[in-house]
Amino acid sequence: MAIVVEERKNSGGGIVNFLIWLFILGSIASAVYYIFFASPGFVEVVAPHNFEATQEIAKIELNPREVLDDPRFQALQQYVTLPPIGAFGRSNPFLGF
Repeated sequence: MAIVVEERKNSGGGIVNFLIWLFILGSIASAVYYIFFASPGFVEVVAPHNFEATQEIAKIELNPREVLDDPRFQALQQYVTLPPIGAFGRSNPFLGF
């Protein structure tokens, strides 16, 4: 007995496959264009009504020596102490347990 192996004929699948590939390539091309080549639109920001107060605050000049020498600053107390210096972790982290 002879075994006959025949290939299935793909009728009409060529056009469908072509359209699917065309859609995939078009999607990739449009994504690349919008990510790398399209110029982004500008975001328009409206200044708030109290923006003048912000400009006045930006013009203030601070002298650090005046702040450090002020008696109110010197009267502040530190309630949280700094952590002690110690050894953390293992001396060689690449050794096994």
